[in-house]
Amino acid sequence: MKKKKKPQLFDMIAILESYEESHLQTGDVGTVVELLPPDAVEVEFLDRDGRTRCIATLPISDVLVLNRERTVV
Repeated sequence: MKKKKKPQLFDMIAILESYEESHLQTGDVGTVVELLPPDAVEVEFLDRDGRTRCIATLPISDVLVLNRERTVV
């Protein structure tokens, strides 16, 4: 199995855990807006109209970086 990619600024991520207090569900997609050493990120989640729905601080272990690069097969 490949090692998880460490999130970078402006990466799109999906969350791997639900956070009821922030109304976030597993699979929600957001954008990394701040890197918080050593092992956390601040992520912005938008609503359907492009307005900020939530900004949450999440441990890197609870996010999955989404690959936006095309892989040549």
